[in-house]
Amino acid sequence: MEILKDYLLHICFILFPILLYQVFWLGKPAILVPKINSGLVTLFACGASVLCIIFPIHEMDYIQYGLQMIPVIICLFYISTASGLTVAAAVLCFELLFYEPSAMFVFTLLPFLIIIPILFQKKWPFMSKAKKLLLSLLISCLEIFLFFASSWIFSALNILNFQKSGILLCEAAVSGLFRSSVLLLSIYIIESIAENIALRSQLIHSEKMTIVSELAASVAHEVRNPLTVVRGFVQLLFNDETLQNKSSADYKKLVLSELDRAQDIITNYLDMAKQQLYEKEVFDLSALIKETSSLMVSYANYKSVTVEAEAEPDLFIYGDATKLKQAVINLMKNSIEAVPHGKGLIHISAKRSGHTITINISDNGVGMTDNQMQKLGEPYYSLKTNGTGLGLTVTFSIIEHHHGTISFNSSFQRGTTVTIKLPADLPH
Repeated sequence: MEILKDYLLHICFILFPILLYQVFWLGKPAILVPKINSGLVTLFACGASVLCIIFPIHEMDYIQYGLQMIPVIICLFYISTASGLTVAAAVLCFELLFYEPSAMFVFTLLPFLIIIPILFQKKWPFMSKAKKLLLSLLISCLEIFLFFASSWIFSALNILNFQKSGILLCEAAVSGLFRSSVLLLSIYIIESIAENIALRSQLIHSEKMTIVSELAASVAHEVRNPLTVVRGFVQLLFNDETLQNKSSADYKKLVLSELDRAQDIITNYLDMAKQQLYEKEVFDLSALIKETSSLMVSYANYKSVTVEAEAEPDLFIYGDATKLKQAVINLMKNSIEAVPHGKGLIHISAKRSGHTITINISDNGVGMTDNQMQKLGEPYYSLKTNGTGLGLTVTFSIIEHHHGTISFNSSFQRGTTVTIKLPADLPH
């Protein structure tokens, strides 16, 4: 059982740096496959080889063996000649420092284990996984053969005296089979990781292209409708002289209305595209609520809607005032458009409770069903006839970036209350 523990320990020495490199360097999602970090791989490979030397698997008379050759082969195949030679130099230095008899075998085997990978370096990236595994198996077989040959030569020349040559050959065969298995397993894992990274990059690229295509199609569809209306009325104004004086005022209003709608659509898409740009600072939310309410009064008067606002003083938070103002405007605009003309009432309030500031925006509008509330915030989902749903998508994102929450309480034909909770900036 002790020898099995040694084998498992060496497997960890070899495979752990490979998986660690995959997590820390290749684990970040990106459109392009990350470039290989040669320095990091070389450092990990040197560490793995040195650990295999310091903690050898077993003693065969005076010989202690391990998997210190495998990182050399991996670096030569996957990184560069310089990287492989660096790891080989580290192996030789520590072999001479710790175990002199083992160094004789390393000196014998290492030149062949360096030359063969160098010969196949240029062809290696274009080989299939099966061919790479086959070549690795041939290198392992060559290593076993060279080990047997060097053992026989050292014994014949009385350089090393092996007391039990039969046991030596048996143990050497077992260790050779083990090294072959671990080398094949290492290359298989590296190839699988490379395939997964490439596949993930392709999926991210495909997903981004799909999003861009859907966004372009949606923009084209949404903007085409008001522009079509504008074009039609402009043609009427210029082509039909009998209508120019009689209906030009109505046509102009419709043209301006549709142009404003097209501008709102484009603004929503631009806001969604730029939602990652935040400039945060400490500011008074009370002043922001009052300012936003004053801005929305003119729009509310146009819709014959009453707006009431109240806010406790000194509601300081850390965030982007412009972004939060945009979020509050989007929510108030939705409330104004949801209430009946002439009888609509919008109430916005802000207060602090402990470490949390709560903003409530309530209306007496048409309300929403549970199914409709579950879909709020999804792109392209809107309860308005001409809406895109992107306003609420941007609003949800803004609240999330400020580490806050947003919730809706609504009943059909009984109005809606929006609750925003944001962390307060406490005095230091």
